[in-house]
Amino acid sequence: MKKSPIYESFHDKERDLRFLRCTNDSPYPHFHRCIELLYISEGKLIGEVDGEQFCAEKDDIIFVRPCGIHSLTPSPFYRDYVLIIKSAYADDFSNIFEKETLPPLLSDKQFNRTILPYFLSTKKVCNDENFLTAKGLIDVIFGKLLTRYERIPIVSSPNVSMIIDVLNYIDEHFSEPLTLDLLSSKFGYNKYYFSRLFNTYIGGSINSYINMVRVTNVIARGKKQEKVNLSQLVFDCGFDSMTTFYRSYSRLYDKPPTEIMRS
Repeated sequence: MKKSPIYESFHDKERDLRFLRCTNDSPYPHFHRCIELLYISEGKLIGEVDGEQFCAEKDDIIFVRPCGIHSLTPSPFYRDYVLIIKSAYADDFSNIFEKETLPPLLSDKQFNRTILPYFLSTKKVCNDENFLTAKGLIDVIFGKLLTRYERIPIVSSPNVSMIIDVLNYIDEHFSEPLTLDLLSSKFGYNKYYFSRLFNTYIGGSINSYINMVRVTNVIARGKKQEKVNLSQLVFDCGFDSMTTFYRSYSRLYDKPPTEIMRS
């Protein structure tokens, strides 16, 4: 039986653009809310995006829309360059991918080679200090891809769509009281089924995920303040006690909160 897709929350938690040089990456089905572009530099692979299987080789580009379930299997090996593109870098064209997407396999190799220099240039600017430069490069890449390749309708898994709606709701309401009963009722599910479904796709309980979101927001807000009132931040972000905060915090960080906020 095919393994259920896993939600890679660490990609969505990161703020910066990410450029990776990978070998035989991601053989298991997974998804995240970022756009992913993969440029195959060597070898071959069997890829699958949203249920569509294909073979990719040198100078092919693989496009993965936000929340697209994807996996890559070596055949027998491959190397690639990977861009993980957060929403802040994609707002000039993200509305295009709400109902349509690019094909998962972009196979005009001659055209793709003209994209590669822009692709590689992002490696030098993957941080906040070069945000505008990085965003400009991403705009150029997608401007070219959207001109060359035809768009196709999005076909998504109903369960994944629901899970993404839940994640978005938590992102917007993390500072409020959130419980399994409240969320399952809001989304129209039996709470036991809802809990199992969330656990299957996210890889953890809904309470753990909510508290992870709260922790990341405590840290993000603390980094913007000169004088940090930690307990005030903790309660403003939805925690009901410092004990719960520290228990959740220790799962993500191994340094004191104030040290993380100053880094």
